[in-house]
Amino acid sequence: MVTSLSTCLRGTAVLNDPWLNKGTAFSLEERQALGLEALLPWQVETLAQQVERCQRALAAMGYDLERYAYVQSLRERNLTLFHRLLADHIEQVMPIVYTPTVGQAIQHFSTTYRSPSQGVYLAAPQQDQFPRLLRDAIASAPTPPRLLLVTDAQGILGIGDQGVGGIHICLGKLAVYTLCAGLDPQLGLPVMLDVGTDRSALLSDPHYPGLKEPRRLGTAYDAVLAAFIAAVGEVLPDALVHWEDFGARNARRVLEQFRSVVPSFNDDIQGTSGVAAAAILAGLKGLGKRLGDDPIVIFGAGSAGCGIAERLLRLLQRQGLPPAAAAERLWLIDRDGLLHDGLNQGLGEGLVERPPAQEPYRKTAAQLRDRGLSSAAPIGLQAVIEAVRPGVLIGTSTCAGAFDQAVIEALCRGVDRPIVLPLSNPTNLAEITPDDLLRWSEGRALVATGSPFLPVVVNGRERVIGQCNNCFLFPGLGFAAMAVGARTVSEAMIDAALGALAAEIPAANDPEAPLMPPLAEVRRVTAAVAEAVALAAVEEGLAPGVTTAEAARARLEHCTWRAEYRAVRAI
Repeated sequence: MVTSLSTCLRGTAVLNDPWLNKGTAFSLEERQALGLEALLPWQVETLAQQVERCQRALAAMGYDLERYAYVQSLRERNLTLFHRLLADHIEQVMPIVYTPTVGQAIQHFSTTYRSPSQGVYLAAPQQDQFPRLLRDAIASAPTPPRLLLVTDAQGILGIGDQGVGGIHICLGKLAVYTLCAGLDPQLGLPVMLDVGTDRSALLSDPHYPGLKEPRRLGTAYDAVLAAFIAAVGEVLPDALVHWEDFGARNARRVLEQFRSVVPSFNDDIQGTSGVAAAAILAGLKGLGKRLGDDPIVIFGAGSAGCGIAERLLRLLQRQGLPPAAAAERLWLIDRDGLLHDGLNQGLGEGLVERPPAQEPYRKTAAQLRDRGLSSAAPIGLQAVIEAVRPGVLIGTSTCAGAFDQAVIEALCRGVDRPIVLPLSNPTNLAEITPDDLLRWSEGRALVATGSPFLPVVVNGRERVIGQCNNCFLFPGLGFAAMAVGARTVSEAMIDAALGALAAEIPAANDPEAPLMPPLAEVRRVTAAVAEAVALAAVEEGLAPGVTTAEAARARLEHCTWRAEYRAVRAI
C-alpha cells in the first residue's frame, strides 16, 4: 500500500491533478513545498470535514441530475474525496453515481458533456490505430490499467442505444468497484467503443459528440471488436475486460468469442444471473425449499433473462437433474409470448431469427399439451402462470407494470409464498412496484427489485425491499479475478461468487427479512464474494503463481485501495 506520493508539479498543476489533489487537506508543510499557500483558504481541514461539506451540498440540491453533475465534478478534481464521500454516505450517493440517476445522465450526455470525463473513446473509423490510441490514452496514467470496463452502449440499462453517453455507465461501475471491492481507481479504465448509433434523435442532434453514423453491423462490427481485443493484447496484456451493456444480439456472442482470448466477463449476463440466482437460492432456503421444487418463469428473454436461465440451468444440473429435466423447469417468455417450437411460424415477412441462447428453453408441442396450453396463438404471461404454477417469477422485460393484479393473484393461487424479482430498471420500467406486489399477494410474496424502493408496511410491519443490485457480485468477481491474475473468468468462479452472496442474504434464515443484504453492508459482502472467487480460481489452477488460499488472500489485501489521503512530497 502506497503511503506517500511524490511529484514535481507545483501550484495549480497539483490542484488540477485528481490523483494528488487534497484541497484544503494539504498540510502547511505541503502547501509551502508545493506552492499552494496562496491558492487555498487558511484552514487545514480533515478528509472527514471535507466529506461533511460535500454531503451537505448534495442535500441542498434540488434534483438528482444536479447532484450527479456535482459528484462527477468532484471526481475530476479530487478522487480520494469522491470515493470517501461515496463510502461514508453510500445509501445517499450510490443511487446518484449508479442506478437510477446514471440513466438520466446518459440521456442528457449531449447537453452536459464538458470534459473528457476520464474515459477513453475508440471510434470505428480509427480501428487500425487502436494500439496507438490506447497507448496515448494511458500514457500519463500513474500505473497501467488492469481492469477495462468496456461498452458499445447499445443496451444501456432499460433505455437502449445511447451512443457515446454510455461512457457514464462505465464510470459509474468503476466507482462501484472501488466502493465495494477496494479497486485502486488508477487500475480501472472506462472504454467507449463508438460503432455509431441507431438512435435517430442522436444522429440529428447537432450537439451529439459521437460518431454520427448508423451502427456497424455484421463483419464491420466484428472487425472493430477484433481490433480492440488485439490492441488490448498488445498494449495491456495483463488486463481483465468487463463487458457492459452490449445489445442482446451481440452480448453473448462477444463474450463467447473473446472470453478465451482475454480474461473477461459480461455483467449483464453473468453478474445479473449470479445476483438473481443468489436471491432465489436464499429465498428458497428460507422457505424450506430447494431449487427445482417449483417451475420458474422468466418474463423477458434478452441477454439478462437468458443469462439468468443459463445460470439456473447450470445450478439445477449441479443438483443432479439431467439437462432436459433441468430445462423443463424454466419457462421463458419473450415479446411474442412463451418460447416454444411453433413460435413465429407462419408470420411471413419480418420474421426475426431468434438468439441461440433461447433455444434450450423452447417448449415442445408435447410439453405444451401436458400443461393444457396450445401453440395456436401467442401464449402470454398469465396463461403460462396459470398452467405452470411457478414458485419464482422474474422480470427482465423493461415492460412497466407487466405483473398486474391478475398475474399476481394467479401466481398466488399456484404457490403459497412466491418469489418475485422485478429486475428491470430504471425504476419506471419495473414490472411491478413492491407496494402493489405485497398488496395483491396479501404480503405473501418475497421480493427483490432491480431499482431501489422504499420499505412497504404490510399488516402493520415494515418490510424492507432488497435491491437485487449487481454491485453485490460483479465488484468482488472482477476484483478477485484481477488480483490473482486469473487466466479466465470461469463459470465455477461465478458459482462461487453467487454462493457466497446467497449465504449473506437475510431471507435465507427468515422469509420476512429482505431478499438482499442492506447496501450499507456491501463492502463486507463483497469481501466474502471476492475471497470465494479467488479461492475458486486457485482451486481450478487459473491463477498463475498463486497456489494456496493464503497466497490468494494476500493478493486481495495487497490490491485493496482505501480512500485515505497520502502525504504528498515535492521533488
